[in-house]
Amino acid sequence: MKLMTKEQEDQLVKNHKASQANPDKDLGHKAVIKLFNPAGSGTWYFSEYDPETRIGFGVADLGFPEMGYTAVHQLEDLKLPFGMKIERDLSFKEDKYSLKECLEFCKNG
Repeated sequence: MKLMTKEQEDQLVKNHKASQANPDKDLGHKAVIKLFNPAGSGTWYFSEYDPETRIGFGVADLGFPEMGYTAVHQLEDLKLPFGMKIERDLSFKEDKYSLKECLEFCKNG
């Protein structure tokens, strides 16, 4: 499974460009995708994506949730047990939750 659809990638890139154009403003972009590790811990919510560097901005929870940047290409290349890979949560409602809300989800389990 692809980690993001073309439509999701377009929205993530649009958010990234808006943030780059307004670096001093909190534009309050909402999470577009949620990725997870089906074989263990690891959840990521992304609101922005730079296709040139393949780095996304959002919330990462590897046991200690934090907001920041993640190399999406490293998630794509991650080899998990039994041939599994990082997956996209198909039931996640995009553009519904702020990154602050996603951070709280992670903190509160």
